[in-house]
Amino acid sequence: MKFEKVNGRNVLGGSAGAASRVLWPLLRTVMPFRAWQSLSGASLLMPYYHMVSDDAVPHVRHLYRYRTVREFEADLDFLLRCFVPVTLADIVAHLRLMHRLPERCFHVTFDDGFREMYDVVAPILVKKGIPATFFLNSGFLDQRGMAHHNKISVLLDRMTQPLSKPVQRELETLLPGASGEQRDSSLLSLRYADRQILDRIATILHVDLHQYIDAAQPYLSSEQVFNLLKQGFTIGAHSVDHPLYLDLSLEEQIAQTRQSIDFLVSRFGIDTRAFAFPHMDAGVGPEFFDVVFNERIVDVTFGTRGLLGHFHPRNVERVGMEKVAGTAAAIFAREYARAVYHRCLARFPARSGQA
Repeated sequence: MKFEKVNGRNVLGGSAGAASRVLWPLLRTVMPFRAWQSLSGASLLMPYYHMVSDDAVPHVRHLYRYRTVREFEADLDFLLRCFVPVTLADIVAHLRLMHRLPERCFHVTFDDGFREMYDVVAPILVKKGIPATFFLNSGFLDQRGMAHHNKISVLLDRMTQPLSKPVQRELETLLPGASGEQRDSSLLSLRYADRQILDRIATILHVDLHQYIDAAQPYLSSEQVFNLLKQGFTIGAHSVDHPLYLDLSLEEQIAQTRQSIDFLVSRFGIDTRAFAFPHMDAGVGPEFFDVVFNERIVDVTFGTRGLLGHFHPRNVERVGMEKVAGTAAAIFAREYARAVYHRCLARFPARSGQA
């Protein structure tokens, strides 16, 4: 996927991006949502979030822009005006051809299992009568660890404070040629496979990540998850420790999925085996889906490609609601436009020899 800088932001580049940037304002202002849904062929809308908070959360704030409580409530109010809420069980039954979903429906999901899901999000959802699914990393439940990208954000938070020259020199041994903004970019570029480097950087910066986890309690506890289940919410797996699946072998992908699902079944007795890909589902091949569905490791999987379809019918794509400050209407309009554009491409492919 190619991105371009537009008004200081990364946006989808190429012909798809250009069409989307032209189409979505037009759709938003001219066409009602019913027409968008009909043209796109997408009846189920699945927004997903990671964090909702009015606070500057150190382990998230340097990674992406997340919704405030007010913005989140506005998103939900918009969804309730235009769509019908459905449950995870409804979606699975629909995929098994046992149940038809309403013509325009939605299900809200949350990745990474942050504590704010219990403290902030769940009370709002209960108040508005909206079902939701929370996807958890089994390796971080009960504060047993922290995702490598969340560690990066904690370290970047420390780097907002003055650093001595000796510390800067030590950092450059691990992030060669990186200083100032380049240093931040270099740190953000570290991948799951580089996670041991983060522990070395933390030592240089005198950041005790274990102490941070103990103090901040960034993730849900088992007790909180049990309470969420009692309130009628559903939970699913999000891998063991949040790797990018594109960087893993097929065996590692299956192991991460199986272990995280089995953990939730054992600990919480979940009935529906739902799995959401950490980061994104791009690059995950058909072999993975053949194994996890044929061996009944999962009942349904969820990706992050918006309203675009997927080659496997039981991998459902979701719409990201973060990183931008736009309203829910603007975000969904853009996604509908992308879906319409790609649907048109599939139906009327360009013919060779034509201008």
